Amino acid sequence: MERYANPFVLQENDPIIACVGDNGGTYNMDIKNGFQRTVEILIDILNQENESEDILVYPIVYNARHSIELALKIVIEQLWKIQEKKGIKKSKEEVSKEKKEIHTHDIKVLYDTIKKLSEIDRRIPNYYKDIEELIRIYYFDTDGDAFKYESDREEHFHMIQNGISHISVNTLGKQFKLLMDLFDNMIYFLEDCIREYDLNTFTTNLSRKDIEDISKIIPERSKWGEERFGIIKAEIKKKYNISNREFSNALKLIEKHKEFCVNIGNEILYKEINEDELKEYAMLVYGSIIEDEKSKHEWETLRCDLDEIQRKAKMWSKYTNTISELTLNLLFTFAEMSQTYNAVEKLEEIFNHISKNKFEVTYMIRKLKKKDICKKVLVGMRKCGQISYEKKLVELLKQQGLSVDIEEKGGYYRVKMELIE
Repeated sequence: MERYANPFVLQENDPIIACVGDNGGTYNMDIKNGFQRTVEILIDILNQENESEDILVYPIVYNARHSIELALKIVIEQLWKIQEKKGIKKSKEEVSKEKKEIHTHDIKVLYDTIKKLSEIDRRIPNYYKDIEELIRIYYFDTDGDAFKYESDREEHFHMIQNGISHISVNTLGKQFKLLMDLFDNMIYFLEDCIREYDLNTFTTNLSRKDIEDISKIIPERSKWGEERFGIIKAEIKKKYNISNREFSNALKLIEKHKEFCVNIGNEILYKEINEDELKEYAMLVYGSIIEDEKSKHEWETLRCDLDEIQRKAKMWSKYTNTISELTLNLLFTFAEMSQTYNAVEKLEEIFNHISKNKFEVTYMIRKLKKKDICKKVLVGMRKCGQISYEKKLVELLKQQGLSVDIEEKGGYYRVKMELIE
């Protein structure tokens, strides 16, 4: 019989039990966050309690350094994923060599690897340009042992050999926080990049964002034969360092892209919404807003009764016959497309998913009639380049007695919808 309980199995009488592996997921990001948080906790302890900085400094710096090492390796793995998404083929030998090269504790080697891999997308260098200045102080510790042991394999004392006699802990902590914020920003950005490249809207040297920006620079499609188009084409080729062929490929992507083609004066309508049904939807939303205003007053005066509830239910039910299931599915789809994480490339997938679920018509009516959902429908239409539908719905809402104003800034939308007095 064992004297001591095994801490690496569940001990139900232990009040603190961590979930790891298959039970909770042991990922580098979680491990990095754990080492990072330990640095913050230990520095806080030194500032608040009677502990020895001369002793705690070693786990503080070791945990900080290991957090940095893990962050670098996370970024490298993300860059490999982007390469894969872009269809960059590598031999087994190349893959094996790359993995072997990053199986190191040398922070400079890892950082240099990131610089090399970052050529894959012109946006990436902006995210690591301020990092090197903050990690350079750790370059001397190539094996990650300087704060684990007093000496190296040759019995050279780490601190003495590197001329370190003082460590300003709070200064280190402030710089470490700044550095990890930079890393987190880069990691989150690269996650967005991976999702973006999943959409398959890119060329060899142009990202989806580059293609979107180009769509906003070039003239409308009807003016592509004019002299000005040739001037802008030359400027774009120079700015992005691309060939005539790649420029042409970018134009083809823009022309068939529901969102970007709007910037060149085109529109690719998605399916067909009957105008009469769109008018019914505008009436539904207006009626809902009016009823909401009345309900507020009724609850205040305690006059809300069963007959009134039944009257409202009967009123909404009429729309189950005047708005088709197809139109309801489309409106539902546009509302879902308003979410920032849903790009227009997902439109067909989301429509098919909603249609396949076969939601009850009464459920969809109850959802779509809400003012906030109608705002989302309008945003979704705008995002998906369905400008004709958006304009028509805004016009029909105005006819009913609602003013609508849609503001867009940096890819985010703000919709005002108010009763016209």
